Amino acid sequence: MTHAQTVRLALEDDIFAGRLAPGASLDEEALARRFSVSRTPVREAMLQLIQSGLVEKRPRQGAIVAQIDLSDMIRLFEVMSELEGICAKFAARRMTPQERTALRKLHEASEAAYKANKDDEYYHLSRKFHLMVIEGTHNHELIETTNRLGIKLVPYRRFQLSYPGRSENNLRDHEHIMEAICAGDYEKAADLFRKHTNVQGDVLAEYIALGDREVSKLKSAG
Repeated sequence: MTHAQTVRLALEDDIFAGRLAPGASLDEEALARRFSVSRTPVREAMLQLIQSGLVEKRPRQGAIVAQIDLSDMIRLFEVMSELEGICAKFAARRMTPQERTALRKLHEASEAAYKANKDDEYYHLSRKFHLMVIEGTHNHELIETTNRLGIKLVPYRRFQLSYPGRSENNLRDHEHIMEAICAGDYEKAADLFRKHTNVQGDVLAEYIALGDREVSKLKSAG
C-alpha cells in the first residue's frame, strides 16, 4: 500500500466515524506530520477524496470535509445498480473462457481472505470483482461510464462492509453472480448484480441513519 493510499483510507475512516466533522479543515502540512510523510502523498490522497466527493476544495478555504448528502448518495447507488446490472448481463454473454476462469479464481481468493480475516485484502479483491465484471463487457463506453461513477462510491462501498454480517453477504452475492456469469445466464446475472448494488446503498443509508440518531440522542441528553 502506498503512502497516499494509507492517508486516504485513514481519512475515510475518520470521516465516516465522525472524527472529522463536515466542514472540518484538512491542512496538508498537519496531515503530513500526522502520517510522517511528505506533502506529496497527502496531496494525492486529497485529490482522490475530492474525486470521490468526501472532500471539497473551496477558494481561500482550502480542503474541507464535505457534507455527506444521504439522498445524493442513494441516487448514485441507484444509477450504479442499473449500470452494473447491464455490465453483468453483457459479461455473461461476452466473457471469454479465460476471463470466466479468472473471475472464479478471484472469488476463491476473496473467500480465502474473508476466512482469514484479512479485511483490507478482502475489500480490494471485492472491488476487483466488480472491475473484472465491468471489463468483461468488452464495451469501452460502458466501461468508462461505469468506472467514472464507480470511483465516487469506492469509499462508501468499503465502509458499508463494516456493517454486521455485510462482508459475508457480500461474498455470497459475488458467488451467485459469478456462477450466473460463468453459466451464461445473463438475465439472472443482471438481476443479481442490480440487487447486490442496491443493497449496498440501502445498508450504508441505514448505517448513516443509525449514526445520526445516536448523535441526536447525545445532543438531546446534553
